[in-house]
Parts: sequence; structure tokens; C-alpha cells
Amino acid sequence: MDGLPFIPGFRFTDITKKDYHLSSQFRWKNGYAIPKDKPTGIGKAPLDVDCMLYSKTLGTTGYNPTLTYGQAKDPPKPIVQPHFIMFDGKCLSFNGFTQQPITESAVDTFRVRRVKITYFLVDDSISVVEPIVENAGYVQGCLLKRGQIPNPHRKNKNWHWSDLNNGVELSFYGVVYKLCNCDSFTRQFLSSQGVEVDVDKPVPDDPYMSARREQLLQQKKQQSKTLALKSGFCSRSIEDDKLKQFLENDGKVLRFYTAWLDEGYEPVEWKFFVLLYFLAYDRIEIYESRNMGNTCGQNSFPLFLGKIKLPKDWSDLPPNFPSIYLEPGNKECKEYYQPKDFIIGHTIFVMGRRFLLYDCDPFTRDYFKDILQIIQPDSIQMFKPKDNFPTVSKLVIPPHTGIGDPDDTRQNCLSLIPKAPKTLDFVTYVLNASKKLRYKLKMVPVYEVDNLRDFIMEYCLGNDQMTIVELASKNSGFIKGRFMSSTRLRKPGTNVDEDQFYGTKDFAIGAKLHVRGSVFIIVELDLWTYNYMNENKDKFTQEAIEKAKCYLENKGLLIIQQKPDVINQNSITRDISKSDQIESPEDTIMINIINQSNINI
Repeated sequence: MDGLPFIPGFRFTDITKKDYHLSSQFRWKNGYAIPKDKPTGIGKAPLDVDCMLYSKTLGTTGYNPTLTYGQAKDPPKPIVQPHFIMFDGKCLSFNGFTQQPITESAVDTFRVRRVKITYFLVDDSISVVEPIVENAGYVQGCLLKRGQIPNPHRKNKNWHWSDLNNGVELSFYGVVYKLCNCDSFTRQFLSSQGVEVDVDKPVPDDPYMSARREQLLQQKKQQSKTLALKSGFCSRSIEDDKLKQFLENDGKVLRFYTAWLDEGYEPVEWKFFVLLYFLAYDRIEIYESRNMGNTCGQNSFPLFLGKIKLPKDWSDLPPNFPSIYLEPGNKECKEYYQPKDFIIGHTIFVMGRRFLLYDCDPFTRDYFKDILQIIQPDSIQMFKPKDNFPTVSKLVIPPHTGIGDPDDTRQNCLSLIPKAPKTLDFVTYVLNASKKLRYKLKMVPVYEVDNLRDFIMEYCLGNDQMTIVELASKNSGFIKGRFMSSTRLRKPGTNVDEDQFYGTKDFAIGAKLHVRGSVFIIVELDLWTYNYMNENKDKFTQEAIEKAKCYLENKGLLIIQQKPDVINQNSITRDISKSDQIESPEDTIMINIINQSNINI
């Protein structure tokens, strides 16, 4: 409470006060109310205004204002930022150069290399970076990584920002750099620290690069003048002519039909090609013709010549051109083929080959007539279409070598790129993938112990694949499990190149199956297989259906009887076979399915 001001609202009641009567404020004299000189408050307590009267007796020396208003607070101290926060991200940047001497050139004695020197105020480190210059001929980029560099002029001292200024030469590890100019922040910072910054000076040019720029400029001027003289317009440039040519002729292509007499093979034959001349950028493309009686159309890659500017004489090159190592370009080739050079009946040379132009399309004829004022001659008959087409013999698939599956071998003979053979119909597989025929097999004994072995065969109707599993048998010495994985099994005595596999018509009670050196006999089948045989009689033989029916009747799985009055629903299920013939409508066939079957699948 000492720190609170002594004003109403911040005072508290005195708990020791007991009297709360209000004394009169006036005194009466001669019938008049006269205010008292020293009125008192409630309970005869002195008023606040009367507290000043005590100062007369106590004196100002005995009054302590801190008892009323509290201790005065000190003014806040200024916050001083540390060095790493004040100068974080602040750098001094100078542009300069260094001279690199050249001893192996008779023209230039030195090279001027521009550099940018950055001084980091946070840790007094320096980095030197050279800007990238195209085709400079030397490595550029970071010349000196960021770090503190010792000052050779001051022992045990590093370079400091106070040593940097325009016109100053700096020696960094033996390399001398001269500062020419700086940015505005660097000038402002140095001026604030009392350093007089010299006037900015430009970085001198490299004499070698200046000579190169002048040479390229002269070449461009000479080319523009030459092109202007040829075209008759001295004010246009090469770029303008190319743009105009593209805008006017984009999508316009001249099509010629050519023939080449190939004498490199026997017998000598004509090969026919299609030549395309793109008017937008004067390039030529040649590819083999497939519908013009071409005997070389068997090639799967018909492109003969990509889009290039075709020179008239490829061997006419300057005498000083190193043709062993390089290919000639636009500067070496003197003359290229133009549209006026393509006339029907004339011959052109394509990389040393003689091509005869014998026909063109209607657009090409109209273009020559309307634009070039040239009338193309009539087409030349080069061949007889009926007699010139080659006779291609029918491909014969070679016999199977015994390595891999015959389907894979046949597929690799039909296609150059290996592809998976198609052995089944996808729709048939989806509809019948879950339908499987189950038979119990007995192995034809080779040894006496083979009589104890039992097998179960599953035939998937979706992909025609068989799976054989051996059942557990006591004291047989054989482990139960998979005997043959899911696969299509070929019939014995058939050629591997023929698609002859075991199917539904080969399965019947007593039928033999040859499985990779072992012989099995079908001895039993389940009731679902018999019902499927009755529903799809076209997939099975009638003998197989009869044997399956006799087997199920002998086992007691099928019971033919008259319709009973009461049928036990827990032990007998009613199934009317659609394949059995009913002699009269009054008689019905009830098939009693016994739940406990003799076949454990």
C-alpha cells in the first residue's frame, strides 16, 4: 500500500474507529449560524485539510514523502544489442578486378578478371567471387571462400573494414585485388564511421573480350549487309527474314517422290522414297515409301534422312577444314538445295547417293506454278506395280529346343520385343475361376508301397490348369502336400509344338493320366463335379457321365426312389437332375445326398 497515491479510492477504513457520529459544523451566535473554525469529521476525527496544520509544529525536516507516495522508480536503462545481432546479414560489397598475366600468347599479355569482394561485418570474414562470363575460357565462380584473411602489412592482424576503400589494393594470399566502386550501403556505413569514401570508378575492360565483341559485331554487320543486298532490302536483318519466312510458310511442305538405284546388293533394285521440303525453315526430310512398290519397305524404321539443310556438294569443303574430326556446318557448306532445284526428271545427290525425282503431289505442282512460275513436267513411270512387289515367304516357326515353355518360344518368334503369351481368355477366366472339378487318383504302383498313396486332383475351368495334392497315409513313408503345382498338362505322345493338353473330355472313372513320368487312375469324384457334368454335357463324354452316375449310385450318394410323403430336412436335400429322363410326369427322381462322403477333399 506504500506505493499507492493518497487519493480517494485508494484509502482503506480504519478498523480501530468506533464512533461514527457527525458533529455539527456551525455554532450559533445571536441567532445566527456561524461555521466553526476547526470542524471535525465523523467520530471527531480530524479532516484531511487539517493534516497540514501538523507541519507547523513538526517542521518540513521531519516529513518523509516516501511514506505517502512510496519510493521513486529509477528510469529504465537502455538495451544494448550484441554485436552478432546488430551486424547479422549486413555486408560491405566492393567491385574490383585482378590482372592475370599471360605468358603463352603473342597478342595479349594479361587478362582482366572482374571480382566482387564481400566483407561480412558479423565476423570480419571476406569472400571473393568472380561473375560468370560466357566463353571466357577459364574457370569462374568462387575464387576465395568466406573466411578471415590475414593482413600482410599488419603482423598478427586480419583485414578489417577500416582498411577497405575505393582505389585500395588488397593482397589476399599473394593475389592483388584493386577496389573500384561499392554499393550505397557500404558508402553509408563507412561514412557513419568517419571514413571518407573515394569516388566510384568503373572496372576496366578485358582487352581480349573487347576484341572478341568487336569481331562478332563486325561479322553480324557484314552478314546483315550481305543478306540485305541479296534480298534488295538494306534495312532488314537476318532475324526479320527468318521470322517472315516462318510466318508465311509455316505448315507448307513440298512433297516429291524419288527413286534410288541400289547397286550395293544383288540383285540390283530400285528403292523408292518420299522427299519432304519444309518451306518454313528450308530443311529436307526423306523416308522410305511403303505404298509405292518399294522393295525395301520391310524396314521397321522408314526414316532415311532427318530434317537438315541438304548441301548440293557435301565434299566441297575448304582446304583447311579438319574433316577427319568434325562435321561440316553452315559456314563450310557453300550452297544448299532450294525449291527451284527440284524438277521432275532431274537428279539430286543425297550424301553421295543419286536420287531421281519422278513425281510430286498436287500442292507442289500448284506452288511451282503460282509462286515460282515453273511448270513441273509429267510424272515418270518407274515400275509396274503388279510385277515389282516382292514375294515374301510365309514365316515358319522353328521347332521347340526344349528350353523353356513352347508358348514363350512361339511368342518370341512372332515379335521382336518379348511379350507374355496369351494362353487364355480373360472373360472365360473371370467367369470360371472359382469352378473346379475334383477327382481322387490312385497311382499305378511301381513299388508295393505305392498302393498306399492317395491323391486329389483339382482342374480349374478358368485356365485349364491342374493341381495334384497327395493325402496323408499312415506308415507310407511319404509326406502329404503338393505333388504338382498348378499347370497345364500336355498329353503323352504329342508334339510339344501342338497345343494338346488334358481337358474335361479326358476325365472319367478309370481313365489314366500321365503326369511327368507317373501314371494315375481316376477312381472317384465328388458330387459337385457330377452335377456340373450333367449341366454341361457338351464338355464331357457320355461314357464319363454314365460311369460317374454308376459310381455315385454304388456308393449310395445317389438314391433313385419314388416321391416320399415326408422328407427329413436335416439329413436329405432335394435336387431334381435336369439331365435324367422322366418317363411320366407322375414319377419324379429324388437324389438323396448323404452328408458323410467317402471322399475327403
